[in-house]
Amino acid sequence: MADYGYLQDHADAMLALLYADPDLTVYPPEGGGPTTVPAGTEPPYVSVHFAADRPLGGRLDHKSTRLRMRAYAHCVGANDIAARAVCDLVANAWLDVKPSVDGRNTYPIRSELSVPQANEVTGSTTVTITDTYRLESGPGSDGS
Repeated sequence: MADYGYLQDHADAMLALLYADPDLTVYPPEGGGPTTVPAGTEPPYVSVHFAADRPLGGRLDHKSTRLRMRAYAHCVGANDIAARAVCDLVANAWLDVKPSVDGRNTYPIRSELSVPQANEVTGSTTVTITDTYRLESGPGSDGS
């Protein structure tokens, strides 16, 4: 059975990089909490979701194999310019950084894809740009 705490270590390492920027509001919030953005939250902010590749249908626990974790950063702003500003903050925190994950040798975080979407709700408009990043790691002593 997979060790889900182990996958969470990778997500936590990436989230810690975002939390280090005082200009960035991040969901899930530091210290834990829902990834879901509370109703009425005003932009700008980023909501992050993670997914790990599951070789062989998820039967491997990744400890002896290469792990690929994707992070989906939903960068939300009141308009295109504000959403791109959040994207820049996320990129500054993540792009080409090798986060530390105990027991793993991490590779630099890479950018994969960016998808914009306008969210129109009665009386307000926000723009979300979803940037996809990839963190890979292999067996090793740490992320340094």
